[in-house]
Amino acid sequence: MNRIASIIITFFLISLFVISCGQKKTKEQLYAEAKRFERDEQFEDAIKTFEKLVKDYPEASNVDSVLFWIGQIQSNNLTDFNSSVKTHARLVKQCPESKLAAQSLFMIGYHYANSISDLDSAKVYYQKFVDLYPDNELVNSVKWELEHLGQDINEIDFLQTESPE
Repeated sequence: MNRIASIIITFFLISLFVISCGQKKTKEQLYAEAKRFERDEQFEDAIKTFEKLVKDYPEASNVDSVLFWIGQIQSNNLTDFNSSVKTHARLVKQCPESKLAAQSLFMIGYHYANSISDLDSAKVYYQKFVDLYPDNELVNSVKWELEHLGQDINEIDFLQTESPE
């Protein structure tokens, strides 16, 4: 009899474990977990968890900010500018009405110009920014970038300082 009871209890515990492991985490749980990974400088795990949030909850109201943040981690913490560009492009495509779409478009142009050294692509994305967001607060910066695309900072007259005599 004890053997049968042990088998039943073991089966019950295994079933409970399997059921609890299969439960989908909430978007809040995933976000908190990703932020914890980020705080602990486990950036790859943070990105994977943020990506799971986007995949599992594509209609969540903060998908745009999550995608933007993934792009920022990729560039700022992992210096993976190509991945950052791809992530920002996803945001622009998935959330074109988001306030962050303009910032992402700017970041794409910026990375092409300053990190990847693909000036033709930078020009395309900067011009797209100007066309789509002519009243955005970043438009003057983008126009300046377009005017000075490819120039060495030492070639830009007003940025040079006079040496003290």
